[in-house]
Amino acid sequence: MKKTTKLIALALVVALLLCACSKGGSTGAQVAQSAPVQEQASVASAEVRQEEQPVTQEVVETPVYDFPSDIFGTGAVGANGAAACASPIASQIAVDIMKRGGNAIDAAVGMIYAVGLLEPAASGVGGAGQMTIYLADQNKYVNIEYMTQAPGAAIAGEIETSSSDNPPAVTSIAIPGVVHGTLTALETWGTMTPREVLQPVIDLARKGFPVTERWNTNIEGRYANLKAYDYTLGLYTDDGFLYSVGDTVRNNDLADTLELIADQGIKGFYDSEFTDKMVDYIQSIGGVLTHEDFAQYSSVIREPISTTYRGYTIYTTNGPSTGGAALLEALNVVENFDLASYGPDSPETVNIMAEAFSMGYKDGNGYISDPNYYNCPVDTIISKEYAAERAAKINPNSKQKMIGAGRLSVTLNETGEAVAASTAVDQGGTSHMVCMDKYGNVVSTTNTNGINFGSAVAVPGTGFVFTAHLSNLNNSPTAKVSMLMPYIKVCSTTCPSIVADETGKPVLAVGSPGNWALVSAAFAAIVNYIDFDMDIAQAVNAPRTWKDGMTIKDMYMEGGYSDETIAAVEAMGYTLYDTDHEYSSHVGCVAAIEVKDGLFYAIGDDRRHYGAAAY
Repeated sequence: MKKTTKLIALALVVALLLCACSKGGSTGAQVAQSAPVQEQASVASAEVRQEEQPVTQEVVETPVYDFPSDIFGTGAVGANGAAACASPIASQIAVDIMKRGGNAIDAAVGMIYAVGLLEPAASGVGGAGQMTIYLADQNKYVNIEYMTQAPGAAIAGEIETSSSDNPPAVTSIAIPGVVHGTLTALETWGTMTPREVLQPVIDLARKGFPVTERWNTNIEGRYANLKAYDYTLGLYTDDGFLYSVGDTVRNNDLADTLELIADQGIKGFYDSEFTDKMVDYIQSIGGVLTHEDFAQYSSVIREPISTTYRGYTIYTTNGPSTGGAALLEALNVVENFDLASYGPDSPETVNIMAEAFSMGYKDGNGYISDPNYYNCPVDTIISKEYAAERAAKINPNSKQKMIGAGRLSVTLNETGEAVAASTAVDQGGTSHMVCMDKYGNVVSTTNTNGINFGSAVAVPGTGFVFTAHLSNLNNSPTAKVSMLMPYIKVCSTTCPSIVADETGKPVLAVGSPGNWALVSAAFAAIVNYIDFDMDIAQAVNAPRTWKDGMTIKDMYMEGGYSDETIAAVEAMGYTLYDTDHEYSSHVGCVAAIEVKDGLFYAIGDDRRHYGAAAY
């Protein structure tokens, strides 16, 4: 789509946002007013003064900052804070929360629920996620993991966990983590109450929001699943028909659920009559979740894993997410090559990065799981020594015939052994969000439903779908890693990341949705930013690739590369896809913020019509 059309569409969305969100506070498009004229001693004297010498209020324009590399109009610049995610409306909600005095954690939590409303295929109350956070007052990086969890009845080989059927098996539904994780983050590091953070989302759910192209595309891709459940189909379509782009959609049932979460918190969702309502319905259609499964759920606060890269430090997520270690390994591997000398549009850079990513993929997929159950060789995978061994296998000018995992091992720990002995892949089902505030706090968070719309099961009256996330676990009793077991956390590829400079301060928050393509997208953005000295918009908009780690040679390569580079890569033996498209939805979709010279530069990837806001 042409740039002009994109800008017009964005303007329409922002205009609708101004109408829908006027109750919740000012928006970035409104102007600041000067202080009111001092009150006069009496009404009469005030009237005389106004007649004799009218007083006018000075209108102060909101500063406008240049962002010339924002070629699609999906970015925003501000001096006080910024946000970027799947929707410019959700980004604006996050910024409005910061305008009201909230910090980046408050804003990120509000944004997570807003995206769950506006892009329900990808994430929501029934899903999972991880946050990588920088706490400015403590000069500390932390991670909160709230991945979905297997129920107590999850024993390998004894329940069906496939998500490939239409619809997915009801027994593949996992215990959701979003509510526990977000409210824990809010209580631990936020400054606002759940009510203050959720109210703008509740209001938007009741007032309605405009249907986007992406909304309908997601529904078309999973229509067979949605139509299996009348209530679910009714949530997202007009009696089974697609809405027209621009139509207004409301979700009063989700608003009611968010009201309950705002008022009753974690207990209201995980250990209450509302829990019984969810459990009773899921069991009535063949599911295995119980009240006890919900009541025992807990999110986990951990230290992020990290590595240095050409003077910067990258912080990201540990297991059960498999993507964090894979990202750090890939960066460590390419650090052994002078990418800057090759340039971004060169067959050597494309090949080196594809090989490095494949190595990270093999090791992340092969050796990372829930650290509460497995002894995972994370320290080895993200070490410089291991990366040097892996890098020695790469020839910049030719593709390897085969890339395997390293010679490592993963074993059950004491908890995993006890549980194991007891008798007791889709693009787009994920969404990434970033937020920075004027206090210096940073949040990079990826939330997911697994596949789009997950299980497609929505409990009538609740307004959200549950995942089919148990399909991410290995349902074989002889599995070496990520075996389906009672209460194991589900693995995922998410790798929300923060990049710090040599002083240890954050300069970049970055991440992407897209299954394993999300790791490749974050990898590319970081390399573009550091090796090729691109600003964040350039780093996101630059053409990129994704090598399918499950195959030997399949690669999605955007047509933005030069014809010479595309031909040279193909000559190496790769089978290329999407070279006839300037941009491809297969290579992930980055949301990122760069802080530079006292300003926040936020960008949403136009590949999936992401958006940003700042003030």
